[in-house]
Amino acid sequence: MNGFLDGVSVALALSLFLPLYRVVKGPTHFDRLTGLGLFGSSTVILLVLIGLRQGRLDLFVDIALSYALIGFVGILALAKYFESVRGEAR
Repeated sequence: MNGFLDGVSVALALSLFLPLYRVVKGPTHFDRLTGLGLFGSSTVILLVLIGLRQGRLDLFVDIALSYALIGFVGILALAKYFESVRGEAR
């Protein structure tokens, strides 16, 4: 089971570069926000997998939930900011 968790964790860690590419090279702000949301969601899953591997799932689930909540609120704040900046430019 540990080998499977290790393989899934490595695959997920490597797949984190795909949304990171969208964050860096996104043509619009909203593409970048979408990439940032996907990066945050993948990080939460990776934290839970690390918690399973370490045998401290309770601790890592708390950290993952906190990270997810902060990421969600941050993305909403950035989206609202970009929407207001875009509205002023018109």
